[in-house]
Amino acid sequence: MAVLDRLNLRERTLVVFAGDNGTARASGTIRGRTLSGQKASMKDCGAHVPFIAAWKGTAPAGKVLRDLVDFTDLSATFADLAGAVRPADVAFDGRSFAPQLRGQPGRPREWIFVQLGPKWYVREMDWKLNNDGELFDMKEAPFEENPVAADAQDAAAAAARKRLQAVLDQLNPAGGKTDPGGSRKKAPKKGRKKAPVATT
Repeated sequence: MAVLDRLNLRERTLVVFAGDNGTARASGTIRGRTLSGQKASMKDCGAHVPFIAAWKGTAPAGKVLRDLVDFTDLSATFADLAGAVRPADVAFDGRSFAPQLRGQPGRPREWIFVQLGPKWYVREMDWKLNNDGELFDMKEAPFEENPVAADAQDAAAAAARKRLQAVLDQLNPAGGKTDPGGSRKKAPKKGRKKAPVATT
């Protein structure tokens, strides 16, 4: 940042700082409350990471947003800011948050998808549905995620289950090739083509 200041580039430069792979320790706390899950877990803090953007004169200083953001949103945002035109015949997972960087409401994404090896979930702000069909109330996240019984009569929970299942049906993560996680891949032998990996 000091170099950008010295070169008078701060107002022309977007700086993004993000963590990776979730919260490192299960005993992490915020204001004395223990966080739910950790790195390599399917709990909230397995994928919840710090994300800070600074753009002097453009991004409102000190503003905190609760919008869901996915790492696939970075390419969409950078393309938007650069004025790049993405191919119309290609489906992109990312959604640009360039308007939010400018202090506008934008069009926040409704859900995020998280996958770790053979396990996955799709999450809205208040609900999460995993690959086993388990629904969780996420209103107390990142501290608690409360399971909702499959036969629960709560209308909001039933509607959330239907919405999130529709997302999983569309993404079809079970139809792709998954990395079981934690294993190192051997380099393919010469003359043998490596099979493509489907990602969402």
